[in-house]
Amino acid sequence: MLPTVNYHLWEACNMRCKFCFATFQDVKSTILPKGHLPKEEAIELVKKLAEAGYEKITFVGGEPTLCPWLSELIATAKSYGVTTMIVTNGARLTEQFLQENRTNLDWISLSIDSLTDATNLATGRAITGNRALTETDYRNLVERIKHYGYGLKINTVVNSTNYLEDLSEFIAFAQPKRWKIFQTLPVEGQNDNEVDKFIVSSADFEAFVNYNKQKLPSVKIVPENNDAMTGSYAMVDPAGRFFDNSMGKHTYSDPILQVGIEVASKQVEQSLEKFEKREGNYDWKNVKKLKQKITISGEVASGKTTIGKRITEQLNYEFFSLGDTIREKALARNMNIVEYQGYCDEHLDETKQNDLDFCSFLSKKSHFVCDYRLGFKFIPDAFHILLKVSPEVAVDRLKSANRHNETYETIEFRNVSFRNQFKRCYDIDDFTRETNYNLVVHTERFNSSDEIVRYILDHLNF
Repeated sequence: MLPTVNYHLWEACNMRCKFCFATFQDVKSTILPKGHLPKEEAIELVKKLAEAGYEKITFVGGEPTLCPWLSELIATAKSYGVTTMIVTNGARLTEQFLQENRTNLDWISLSIDSLTDATNLATGRAITGNRALTETDYRNLVERIKHYGYGLKINTVVNSTNYLEDLSEFIAFAQPKRWKIFQTLPVEGQNDNEVDKFIVSSADFEAFVNYNKQKLPSVKIVPENNDAMTGSYAMVDPAGRFFDNSMGKHTYSDPILQVGIEVASKQVEQSLEKFEKREGNYDWKNVKKLKQKITISGEVASGKTTIGKRITEQLNYEFFSLGDTIREKALARNMNIVEYQGYCDEHLDETKQNDLDFCSFLSKKSHFVCDYRLGFKFIPDAFHILLKVSPEVAVDRLKSANRHNETYETIEFRNVSFRNQFKRCYDIDDFTRETNYNLVVHTERFNSSDEIVRYILDHLNF
C-alpha cells in the first residue's frame, strides 16, 4: 500500500482550468449529482483511510476550501495522527481558515502556474475563469501561510502558455519546501475537450525543469512528467472510490465504504515503485509548526504586556499575565504593586502559591501568550521570549503609561526583588539569562512596537 492518499472530496471549483485532469464531471453526471459525499460519510471515509494506515492524507478537489466541513475532515485525520495537507488555488484561503486549522493542518500546497493575468485567463486559472490572482496576491498568500507555520508546497502545471515564463524570482521569494512541476496531462473524459492546445512537449518540459534547477539550487524541485503521474498515486474520487489514470482515463473501484479499503485498493493500479521513483516518499512529518504556547519575560517596563497583547491579536490567541493576578492580590491586601512585591519577598510561600495557581490555570489552556517571567521554568513546552530594555527607557515607558508612582528607584527595587525571590524560592540566579530563551529581543533597537511584533512573528516557527 502506498503511504499517502489524495482524497478529491469536492467536485466543484471556483476556477476553470482548461487542462484540469480532475473535473469529475463523469462522477457528477452518473452517481453523485451533488459532486460530493454527505458530511457524515466523508468523515467516515477519512476515518477508514486513517485506520488503514495511510500516513498522509491530502485533501484535493475541485477546490477543497469550498467544502463547508473541510476543517472537520482535517481535524478527523489529525486525531488519528495523520499528516494533513490541502491542495488549493488560494482564492478562498482566508485568515479565518488559516487561524482555525493551524493545529490540525500541516501543509498547504498552492497551485500557481503563472504570475501574469493574460496567461492565467487563457488557461482558466482564474476565479470563474474571469479574475486571475495577481503576483501580489500570491506573495501575500505565501507570507500568511508561513506566518501561521504551515509547510508550503507550490504546484505548477507546465503548459504551452507558460513554459517560457520565468518564475524563479517568485519561487526564490516563496522558498517552498517542495516545488512540484507537472507536465500537462491529458485524461480522457476529464479535460479532452480543450487540453490539446495546452500540451507541452517533453523537451520543453525538461527545459523548464532544468532551467529552474540551475537558477534555484536551494529549492527542492520535484518534476513529474506524464509517465511519472500515471499509476503512482493512491487517489479517492468525490464518490469515495479509489481511481487511477494508468489507461489514459479514470478507472474507479467499488465504493470504499461498501467494500472496504483492502478490496477497493486492489481494483485500481497503485505502483509503489513509481511512487518512490517520483520522490513521493519524503519527510512530510517534519513540518515546523507555530508554537501553541508563548511566554514573554523581561524586567519591569520591558514591554511584556504591550507586545504580548499585540502578538495575541495577530495570532488570535488568548493573553494571560501573572502581573494582572498579582495586582488583584495586591489590591485585595490594600497594597500597591511595589508594597505587595515587598510583602512577597518576606513571605515566599505567597510567591510559590502565586506561581502554582497561575501554572495550574495555564495547564488547561492552549494557544496563548502569557506575560510570565518564569515561563521558561514552569511552561517547558512553550516558545520563550525575553524582552530587554535599559532602566532609562523603562522609566519613560512607565510615565507614558501614567504609572507616575514608579521611578528609577522603584524599578530597580522591583527588579532586585524579583531576583531575590526567584533565587530564594527556586535557586534561579538570573531569570534574564539569555540561554533560557528561544528568542531575545533588544527592544530599543526597533523604532516601534509594530516592528518588534513583526520581528517576533518572523521567528515563532522553529
